[in-house]
Amino acid sequence: MKAFKKGMLYVSVVLTCLIVTGLIFLDAVKKKIPDKLYIYTQDNAAFLMDIPVVGTVYDSSYNTLAENIDFSRKVTICSGDIGKYYVDYKLFGLLPIARTDVEVVNEKYVYSGGFQVGIYLKCDGIYVVNTEEICTADGQNIAPSQSLINKGDYILKADEISLDSKEQLSDIVAKSEGRSIKLLVRRDGEEQNFEITPVKNVAGEYKIGLWVKDDTQGVGTVTYVCEDGTFAALGHGISDNETGNVLEISEGRIYRTRILSVVPGKNGEPGELLGTIDYKNENIIGRINNNTNKGIYGEDAFKLCSDFSPELMRAGGSYEVSKGTASVRFYNNGKFHDYEIEITDLKYGESKNITFKVVSPELLKLTNGIVQGMSGSPIIQNGRIVGAVTHVFVDDSTCGYGIFIDRMLDEEYKKNN
Repeated sequence: MKAFKKGMLYVSVVLTCLIVTGLIFLDAVKKKIPDKLYIYTQDNAAFLMDIPVVGTVYDSSYNTLAENIDFSRKVTICSGDIGKYYVDYKLFGLLPIARTDVEVVNEKYVYSGGFQVGIYLKCDGIYVVNTEEICTADGQNIAPSQSLINKGDYILKADEISLDSKEQLSDIVAKSEGRSIKLLVRRDGEEQNFEITPVKNVAGEYKIGLWVKDDTQGVGTVTYVCEDGTFAALGHGISDNETGNVLEISEGRIYRTRILSVVPGKNGEPGELLGTIDYKNENIIGRINNNTNKGIYGEDAFKLCSDFSPELMRAGGSYEVSKGTASVRFYNNGKFHDYEIEITDLKYGESKNITFKVVSPELLKLTNGIVQGMSGSPIIQNGRIVGAVTHVFVDDSTCGYGIFIDRMLDEEYKKNN
């Protein structure tokens, strides 16, 4: 009997390991499949996912156009006129696992970026960074907001008063004299009401035990500007350091900035661009209206073109990017420089689409690779803007990640096609 139980335990452990391994493998395969794929009209889109899946292509009416496509090999899709298609995938030809929305669009041209700007974002509500305990006059430690308000919440109103600043919230709490306060909070897109009773701290001030912020600012790099004055920057969203959440914003602006120095990166210590921003109205060169995981987006950026005279370039589709030589465009000392990189890996289904290594001796001497503030710098290959720098390797500042430019152009394609 003991031997039987021991055998069953062994079988259970093996089955659990197999299931976990299978789930990890399935997740790895799905991450290589794009949710969205743009192909230019009358073009041949060749790409290699190198995954054990079989695909079927449908048109917008869900009529089958091609089936049993082996995506473990290089696949070429021949596009025609503007239209929408779908590709359904089955793992090993058996298990349905994902779908790609394929859209055939007209070629897109943008002004390449690479220049730095000052960024200011206003949160859409008062953002909760954390909760804390209040030490009261009688020596107690009380956390009034704990178990009610969460990190990442947005406080919209206090006692029916719409909030515009964290100082306004502090003022309402300070004047409460200990009576309960009603807070309207947005959490995961839904509004909820809470009632919190402030407590008096050792200094005699009423507090509710919240660390909050209502804005954020910094230096970043513009990726592209469109002919209508819309622009995109960073290649990733601006997030709160404490929670990692992409901040929800009500408005924002970009400003002229002056880079004073570059702190080169070290292994384990990312470098940074040090600059100054003068937040005067005459220095506003664009308005931000969206902060997403693909970057920040805005409009009215015509001054960027007059200030920097960027090059009009064709945006390359993700299927046009290949491993090998490319360059990162970076503006310094009053002009654009294209610094050589080596693209070492490509992934179609993640935000970290492009993996690369800086090989330019000039850029390595200047920054030792990629530094904070360079996010958004265009990646150029074969005369096309194909992506943007997004992250640096923590343990190797000479290596970084990038996002495909067609991921960033998603809203532009929706608007124009």
